[in-house]
Amino acid sequence: MAAIAASHAVSHVQNIIQRLQLGDKRLLLAVSGGADSMALAYIASRAVGPRNCIAVTVDHGFRPESAHEAAAVGRYMQKLGIQHEIRRLKWEEVQKPPVQRLEEVARQRRYTEIGNVCQTYQVSAVLTGHHSGDQAETFLFRFIRHSGIHGLSGMSLQTALPFALPAADNKTPVIVRPLLDFDKRTLYSICKAGGIEWFEDASNSDPRFKRNMLRQIIREADDDDRSPFNVSSLLKVRKAMQGHREVIDRGLASLLDKHATVRADLGVVELAAETDGQQLPRWASNPAVRERALASVVGWVNCKDHPPELAHLRQFEQLIVSFYKARKAGASIAQTPVSTAGVTMLPPTVRHGWLFCRQRPRANEIQITKDLALGATALWDGRLLICVQAKPGRSIPEAVTWRVYSQDAAMHKWADQLLEHRRVCRKTHRPADMHQAVLAVQPIISVKPVPDAQPTLAFAFGSVCAESLAATDLDISVRAVRGTDLVARN
Repeated sequence: MAAIAASHAVSHVQNIIQRLQLGDKRLLLAVSGGADSMALAYIASRAVGPRNCIAVTVDHGFRPESAHEAAAVGRYMQKLGIQHEIRRLKWEEVQKPPVQRLEEVARQRRYTEIGNVCQTYQVSAVLTGHHSGDQAETFLFRFIRHSGIHGLSGMSLQTALPFALPAADNKTPVIVRPLLDFDKRTLYSICKAGGIEWFEDASNSDPRFKRNMLRQIIREADDDDRSPFNVSSLLKVRKAMQGHREVIDRGLASLLDKHATVRADLGVVELAAETDGQQLPRWASNPAVRERALASVVGWVNCKDHPPELAHLRQFEQLIVSFYKARKAGASIAQTPVSTAGVTMLPPTVRHGWLFCRQRPRANEIQITKDLALGATALWDGRLLICVQAKPGRSIPEAVTWRVYSQDAAMHKWADQLLEHRRVCRKTHRPADMHQAVLAVQPIISVKPVPDAQPTLAFAFGSVCAESLAATDLDISVRAVRGTDLVARN
């Protein structure tokens, strides 16, 4: 029986790889050492061949035995003929988060390391072992967080890899989840039949983590066909939500093409306001479409690896609806912005529509980057890709380096220069681009000509600073990590 399941899984993965046009690509396998990811490695090695795979194990370093387990994974990858890397997270380099945020921060750092491996080997797709139980768990987790249709449609087969730099072809690597149609029991049976050793992570049973509590609820309900919390019941509702989302999304992309302005170089989206100022704009006239439009814009701006919660979207919706009601009634309107889900929404004025930008960061939330060489690309604040390189035909010393600062950090070094540069920019930039809320979340770039020299201001508020090395010899590009596509899958 297990042999049939394994054969079916291999054919299933082969079909997905071909459908996604990844047959000629080298694939990165995210292998933690659990049964699902070890089964994935076994299946993938037979579906595409071991030489077309690289495996990575990210050792979070939370448990004493994790290094031993990562090494054991390496031995099994060697047995399969798959190249393997271990990346160990170093928590002494960063402030360890409180237990409530430990899973979130660990996930971000894990994805960052996986993205680094993609960069090293120029891999464009990462396969993960997510299965149907994980899909049900994600649905329930998002349900209790009051996600809307965007979140309740669950994990998609393919999505962009969070916190990853683009490859040489300028495309961001993707996550592919080929085992979503398989349950955990099947993956266990494949491991047992193949003599594959796996490890159970004790932290997956730690009740301090909400996901583990939900996992236990689903596990206990799975033996009761009448329970609304068993995997089958949860996946039926998820599938219905996915259908609703797909219907709405068919028209949403063209609607946003007409009514949204994406400033990929600033990480800002502007949604049109009606010219008469009294009627809801077309993108906001239907509540279901409005929710999806806001979810798409908020998700694009904050670049989180999960959809925004419904409660946060409702805060934005409340201001939008009340704004037009007040306009229609001739009442005074407060121009107070709303900040939630890591995003600030600014009400429209005669100069701009509804503006969405990153919420102003807390003190020291965004760290100053290390010195970067010319030609390097940095992912700044998890949302903007920044590259500094020599202009064509310019000969620049190899010793030249650059750094990226938040506005608050830069103000401590170049307050007078920044204020003067902002004054100059106001003459040429759109008013929307020069709003204080937008400027506060823009990167400030400095250049250091030689190692011992003081860094000089080179780029701020979306433009190169006059009389700097950047003005004559350097090309500086800033663009959103999510490109310009607002209607993206999670």
